Amino acid sequence: MSHTPHHTSQLCTHERGVGTTICLHCRKESRIAARERRRRLMLRGAAGAIVVATGLAASALGATALRDRRAAARTTAAAPAVQAPVGTAADAAHRDFVPTVAPVATPTAVEKAVETAVAPAVRTPLPATRSAPVSPILPVGNSTLSDGVGAFRSDSVVTLSFDMPMTRTRRPEKFEQFVRATLPAIYGPRIDSALAKMPAGSLAHQGDLTSELPTRGLRIPVDSAWDVLVYPETRKGVDGPLVVRYRAVTTAR
Repeated sequence: MSHTPHHTSQLCTHERGVGTTICLHCRKESRIAARERRRRLMLRGAAGAIVVATGLAASALGATALRDRRAAARTTAAAPAVQAPVGTAADAAHRDFVPTVAPVATPTAVEKAVETAVAPAVRTPLPATRSAPVSPILPVGNSTLSDGVGAFRSDSVVTLSFDMPMTRTRRPEKFEQFVRATLPAIYGPRIDSALAKMPAGSLAHQGDLTSELPTRGLRIPVDSAWDVLVYPETRKGVDGPLVVRYRAVTTAR
């Protein structure tokens, strides 16, 4: 292994021990300076390569466009105009032909025909459509509510997951309190007025929490035409099914 001597710079101002001929600080500064020079050279080379590649791409695009334009011009110039020679049988047939002009419909006749065709559809009233009075305010996708409750919205359906010791339950009263506390986070303050019209216990008594409501859903009237349906979802527990999620959706009656 060859040992290349490192000559100490005459301008070295670092302190060195007795008998030390190589300054480690100077060597480190020299390596840093060399690395910086290599980095600058690499950046310059990369910039030059980008400029060259851009120029080549522009030249290729220009040549392609020019070649397509020339091909289109040659195709147009090569297409001959078809014309029957004068004095032929086709010309005589053309002279003897008397065109028959079809009767042109007047604007009044056209308007009457359109009115006759459209009138039945206009006279028949269409059923009025109205958007839902409440809709999810959560963004589409995953969200996190307070106390670590997870929410997932897919268009108009929102699913809340609360499989945690303090929130999962099989008691109807506890589930009703949880629904009343979390629905405003899904639908905003408009749902508060609908929940306020329902006395305490009216949600829990709509059916069996673990056997009926997961299929039928509990109903929260919003107005005379729309309801919010809440479907509890269960999983197996040690002492029976546990409600760990619910789905909420706005439906018309």
